[in-house]
Amino acid sequence: MSGGTIYETMNKLIRSGFVISTGDKGRKQRGFMISHEGRLALAAIGRLGGPIGTGTEVQKAAKILLKHKNFVSLLPAQEKFINEIGDVDGNLVIQMPPGSGKTFLAMIIVLLRLQNGIRCLYLSPYTSLSRQIVEEYGTLFKELGYSVVRHDGLSRATDTELESGDLVIAMYESFASALLQKRKWTDNLGLAVVDELTELDSVMAVTSQSLGTDRSTKLDTVITLLKEKSQIVTLSSRFGETEEVTIWLNARVFRPNVRLVPDEFIVSQVGDQFEIVSSDGTQRASSFQEDILDAVLDHLTNYEDKSILIVVSSRFRAQGIARRLARTHPRITSVDLGSRIVGSGEDLPLSNRLADTLKYGVAFHHSGLDAGVRERLEREIRKKTVRTVISTTGITSGISFPFDCVFILFDRSMYFLEARSRYLQVAGRIGEYYLAQRGGRVYLAFDAPGGDGPIVGDMAEKLLHQPIEPLNPGVLYPSLAISILTRNTVNGKVFTRDDIKNKFVDFVKSTFKGTVDKEYSAGMIRFFSSLFKWLEKQGVFEKVEKGYKLSKDARNAILANVDIIDYVQVRGPLSKLKEDADESSLIDLLLQFRMVQYIRPRSFVPPKIELNLMNLDPPEEWYLRRVPERQSVKTAVLERWLNEQDVSTIVKEAAEMARGISLDEGDLNSLLGICSRSAENLSQFLLTTKRTPLAKRLNVLSRQIMYGVRKDLAGSDLLELQLLPGDDSPSNRLSRDTARSLYENGYTSISEVVKKDIGASKEGYARDRFAKNCGLEPDLAKEVYKAALSYVRAKLDDDE
Repeated sequence: MSGGTIYETMNKLIRSGFVISTGDKGRKQRGFMISHEGRLALAAIGRLGGPIGTGTEVQKAAKILLKHKNFVSLLPAQEKFINEIGDVDGNLVIQMPPGSGKTFLAMIIVLLRLQNGIRCLYLSPYTSLSRQIVEEYGTLFKELGYSVVRHDGLSRATDTELESGDLVIAMYESFASALLQKRKWTDNLGLAVVDELTELDSVMAVTSQSLGTDRSTKLDTVITLLKEKSQIVTLSSRFGETEEVTIWLNARVFRPNVRLVPDEFIVSQVGDQFEIVSSDGTQRASSFQEDILDAVLDHLTNYEDKSILIVVSSRFRAQGIARRLARTHPRITSVDLGSRIVGSGEDLPLSNRLADTLKYGVAFHHSGLDAGVRERLEREIRKKTVRTVISTTGITSGISFPFDCVFILFDRSMYFLEARSRYLQVAGRIGEYYLAQRGGRVYLAFDAPGGDGPIVGDMAEKLLHQPIEPLNPGVLYPSLAISILTRNTVNGKVFTRDDIKNKFVDFVKSTFKGTVDKEYSAGMIRFFSSLFKWLEKQGVFEKVEKGYKLSKDARNAILANVDIIDYVQVRGPLSKLKEDADESSLIDLLLQFRMVQYIRPRSFVPPKIELNLMNLDPPEEWYLRRVPERQSVKTAVLERWLNEQDVSTIVKEAAEMARGISLDEGDLNSLLGICSRSAENLSQFLLTTKRTPLAKRLNVLSRQIMYGVRKDLAGSDLLELQLLPGDDSPSNRLSRDTARSLYENGYTSISEVVKKDIGASKEGYARDRFAKNCGLEPDLAKEVYKAALSYVRAKLDDDE
């Protein structure tokens, strides 16, 4: 724009529209005035330095993150935080709506602590949230010289990796297990960010079948232990009685008044029509559509231009509505959308059904889907290539999406959403950033045939207008209480009953539950007496001269990550197992672990001690009759998986056996993951008790379950070979069929793939001879050889 004389420059600005001239050309009296466009341009130039200053440490850290995220503006609440918070030197409770940028603020604090040499922990309630944090911030932190380690059920890190991690991103449960065992890597964590603090609120009644699954109790335990030695920063939407939490944590609260909300509508059936009324009563419409879905989509208008999330109670319902909308409300989409999401691996029944609806731009989402499929689907939803999604409540946690509308279709099984805080979490999937850009709508409907008016009215009043409920964690359950007791005794030192009782009671009083419920601690004293008596009777606590000591086998079980109640349950059968035990016997042993029993189809029956401690009745008779049948389903699934049957056949046959309870590929993944880890934990325990042959067998079984292969192939490293990523495909591990073909053709390891066909006297290249001899298609053979060669070279480099 510049160049030449001032007069020439001004003429260029006039031609660009940034300046307006007054007076005649060539006259000395000619004047110039900045146009509106010019003022906008100057304002934009002023913002190039960024939306914030660099006067405080918080602002400096924010500037680094903004540059990495390529943001040129902040949301109002973020701007308020950055401009008003000079430093965060104590505990902090951040309360902001979903999608308003809480994670960005947490990362500012993380970066400040890392710059001071302080190790940090980010506690996440969901694997999808952990993945998103690594994807969005992992690269930046690594560029700045800080190591980032993710640790959860889908991405397990070793203790060595975790000990060296500057920032550990872990799931609640994964971290709780390590913390209760006093793993070395859980020490020296100067900052702990706890995401979704609303998980501290219990949403379930304590029943015999659900005992031990309330994560609010475990989160309460984790924060109670962490706050003794770490700075705590919590992230969440609003909840009632915030002062109770701030007093408990000795924390200040950041809760900006800036808040964007979607338009909210209540849908109810009145006679032969549907009435749609805004929550403030200012808007009212009627629809004579026969179906509530059609009524809402008509009211939304411009469906083709909108993204919509429909939240329902069950998997079957999500799939059914997706099939219907694929027929009645199809969208134009790319032909390869289904293959991008579903992939090209094994034939998976549920994924195939998803691919069918994706042809029409409609998707269903729930935990029955394969984890990789869910991950790719969520990415496409964020990119707005999938704009109609029908989901169970799983998608409504942790991550915001660019939806224009959330439609919550209540029925009587969605009792856990009948709280304002939970409703706000679901409605918040639109995200405040998206709300600021485009606005949004939330529709509430109760789908009950015939006369649901009063129910809808009561529901709307509770969810939309009543005060938000305070957090209320669940009560301590026996297996977790035992972990707390043994945490103080795992060092092997002698202790007295009174010493451990006092420590336990002090701990209970310092939990959030103990802080807000004054009668809770008194009940826990009686609970302790019964629990200690049982532990002594079972030989977990041994009587010695000056008190008690944790038994050697119990200590070995804890260090091997075996739950003490599981240990007591399986030690009898385990003592009788021989090293040549058949796979059926080993599978029967694994099915006695409670985590395996929790997996769908649920077959958990708590032992009598747990029922007595919690004053619970045994499970109902109908459930007890189903338990052997459900255990048989899991046995059949595991046996067929180890026999290398394809997933499609396993899932279909399991569904037929389970009588009305589907076992989808996501459930299969969960079952296999937990069984594999349980076998590995048992292997570690047996190693410490000098039963090496059986330990080795269980280690092999763990690999068999992990990869779905027979015993011979489980001993090979072939299944660890990753094909190199191509232009359009992610890096993938060898399929079972490919690994089996290699093994049967004499290539029993990765090094054999590279070395077997090497020979100066042989004609042609080694890779060509491998392609000819390995039994694979030529193109796949070349990919396998290339990956093996890269693997071997990397190993040599590491050795050097």
